[in-house]
This record gives sequence, C-alpha cells and structure tokens, in this order.
Amino acid sequence: MMYFCNRQIKTSMCKKIILLLLICCIAVTGFAQKNKRKTVAKAPKNTYFELSVNGCYFPEESTYCPNEPVIFTFSKDTNVVADYTFSWRIPSLGFFYTDTLELTYPSIPDIPFVYQVYLFLEIKSFKPPFDTTPVPVYDTLFTSIKLDYVKVVLDTTVCQGRAITVPINNPPGFLTYTGEETKIKEEILTTWETLQGACCDSLVCWRIKVNPYINREHYISSCDSVIWGDIVIKRSDDEKGDYTTDPPIERIFYVTDPPNYCCDCDTLIKLTVTIIDTPLLQILFNHDDFCKGDDMGGFLELKTNFTAFNWKYRDIDTTIFQEKKLDIEYPGIYEVLAYMDTSLYDTLKDLRIVNCFLWKDTLVEDCPLIIPNVITPNGDKWNEVLAIKKLNLERENELTIYDRWGKIVFQQKNYKCLYKAKDNKYYNEEDAFQGLTRDGRKLPEGTYYYAFKYKSIKKPKTYTGILMILR
Repeated sequence: MMYFCNRQIKTSMCKKIILLLLICCIAVTGFAQKNKRKTVAKAPKNTYFELSVNGCYFPEESTYCPNEPVIFTFSKDTNVVADYTFSWRIPSLGFFYTDTLELTYPSIPDIPFVYQVYLFLEIKSFKPPFDTTPVPVYDTLFTSIKLDYVKVVLDTTVCQGRAITVPINNPPGFLTYTGEETKIKEEILTTWETLQGACCDSLVCWRIKVNPYINREHYISSCDSVIWGDIVIKRSDDEKGDYTTDPPIERIFYVTDPPNYCCDCDTLIKLTVTIIDTPLLQILFNHDDFCKGDDMGGFLELKTNFTAFNWKYRDIDTTIFQEKKLDIEYPGIYEVLAYMDTSLYDTLKDLRIVNCFLWKDTLVEDCPLIIPNVITPNGDKWNEVLAIKKLNLERENELTIYDRWGKIVFQQKNYKCLYKAKDNKYYNEEDAFQGLTRDGRKLPEGTYYYAFKYKSIKKPKTYTGILMILR
C-alpha cells in the first residue's frame, strides 16, 4: 500500500514538470519571433529612399546650368515602402507638398538657395519565411540641398571716354557701354549672364575697368613767340613784363587700342607758355657760409627767368647739367649758360620756340686754411702727419719747416696732404711731413716753425706759425 502511494505521487510530479517545460518553450519561441520581426524593420534607410536630379542620382556636390529647370525626384522600392508623404521647405519661400519640384535659379546669384526635404515613410515588414502579412514600421528621413552658382568675373578695360561692347545671353546679343550713357569713371559690373559658347554651369559678369586720360602738363618760356602746330603765341604790343598765356594751350593726342587692350589711353597735353620781356640771369652766392666749419661747401643759386642751364667749373673744364641750384665744394671760377628748354622738341614734334641765351660766371674765392700746430708721429695713426684743412690742391704752394735755430729741416713744393672732416680721412699722406727730414732722419721732439706760401685767389698768402712734434 505504501509503495503504491509513492508511485502515484511521482507520476503526478512528472506531469507537472513536463507541462512547465512546454510552456517555457512556447514563450521563448514567441519572444524570438517578435525580436526577429523588429530586426527586419530596422533595415538600412537607403534601401527605400533615393534622391535623383533630372533622372540621375544626386551627388554630394554638383552645379547646374543657370536659367534652366532642375527637377528633383524621390524614388522608392514599392515592394518595401507601403506609403510615404513628404514636403519641401525653402527657407525664403515656405513649404511645397509635391513629389517632384521644378526649380529655377534666382536672379541674385550672390545668395545660394537651400532646399530642405522632409520624408515620412511607412515601411512594410513581413514574417519570414512564410508569413506575408505586412507589419507597418514608420520612419522619418531628412536632407538638405544647397544650390549655388559657379560665378566667373571677366575683367576688361576701356579708356576714359571710349565705348566698349560685351556679349550677353539674355537676350542674346551684345551690349555697348559708353562713357555718356553709363557714366563710367572708374569701374562698373555688368549683370550676371550665361554667355553664348561659355560653359553652361558658369554664371558670368564683366568687370569693366576704366583707364583715365593721361594728363601731362609742360611749362616753356620763349624770348619772343611759340609755335605749336598751327597755333602761334606772341605777346601783344601793349603787354608789359613777362606774359603767361591764360588759359594754357591744350592739345589732345589720340592713340589706338591694340587687340589686347593694354594700351596708353588718350593723352591730354596742357602747355603753359611764358613770353619773357627782359632776360634775367644773376648768380647768388654766400662766401661766409661756404667757408664756415672745417670743410668747404655751399651752393650757387640763380635768379633768372630762363628754364635750362649748363654749368661749367673752369678749373677742371667739366660741364654740369643742373637746374637753378648747383652744389659746390671747391673754390674756382664757375660759368653758367642759361637758355630756354628745348627738350620738348622730341615729345611735341611740331613745337618750336624762339630761343635766346645768356652767359654768366662768378669767382668762388679760396677759404682761409687751417694748419695744425702739433703732430704726434708715434704710430697710433692719429695726427701722424701734417694735414691741412681746406687746402685747394689746384693751387701752387710751398711748405718750409725750420728748427729753433732757423735751419730748414723740411721743404716741399705743391704740398698736397689734406684732411677732410666730413670724411674723417687724410689724403696724400705718402709725401707728407711725418716728423722726419727729407733724408729720413727722425727729428727730436720739440718746437719748430713753418712757413706756407699759398697762391690762393684772389691774391697769394703766406701762413706762418709754430709746430710742435710730440712722440
């Protein structure tokens, strides 16, 4: 009896265990099917969504012909996508609810258009492998399309007052700009166009730069009259003193443009003419300013109504071409030939003036010499020799040095050792007095005396003094 009861209890327990295992298997199978269905619904979005432009897949970067329609289209896999809705949004224009949108470029190319697309999809999902009942899964896609122009600016140049023609596309043909109609002064920009024969993905405009007239003004003088082409300028009989034409003569010379537009534009030449009454030529010079300081230097200046000058330094027979002012650093005789400037004869080939000229000269006297009273020939390269300041090497001279008993210890004609303070330099040291006799004997330290005969202009002069030798 006891054994039978235990057997019944074991059988009932086994049934309960088997039932529990069966329930668990059913639950696990259902959970797996549910998870598998969700995995199918997460298929990549590009399976269902593709953007095309004029029938071609939309690339990341693209340009299109301006002023032509551009059609954007969405395509879908109808076996997968059950339904969809979408909207276009143009920030500056609002929303459009169509599956195909035809776009035309705006008239202002400086601001690119941005098109935003919102796409709402209902995607079909199926129970694999045999159940074809669709399971809807909803999703949203978003993209932005930025359209901009390829803009090209073409430079060209026109001379002031000239007309220029540039090609245009809308309407086809050419457009002429003139100085009067568009008031071209410095630079203008044409409207943006697509030019015939140009690449259709480029929007083109012309920058027209204006080269102004070349203005030249010249000043000339004449003793009697001026002839420039068919124009004759002459002072009337009742005019007194120097006479300047008012207004100035004006002539315009035109040049033609080479094909590359790199040209000299029209030249406007203004000529101011002065007819002088009495030729004037004076040389102004300040001798005190020329001789002050350790060096000689100054300038000659003209008071004149002439316009061109040839200077000449007679001592070295050299002609110097300068204006009214001549810098000098040597005494001597200076000459100047003043006349009317004829350099414009090559520029203005039909210009002729009645010329006249005057000649003047002036004497720049020698400055007083500065002779040192000590030399130190000790090898330190300072005050080693007797160097004379303001010495004019063109003048004859003679240097004699005596000891305290009146014996000549050094003598030389045409002594040339010169010191220039502005250069801080000694010139012609080779034959200079260095504390030695002519036969090379070293003179002892002490006091000596010198006499320097100098044929200066206007009159010769002898300088005397004491010279110390310190070693």
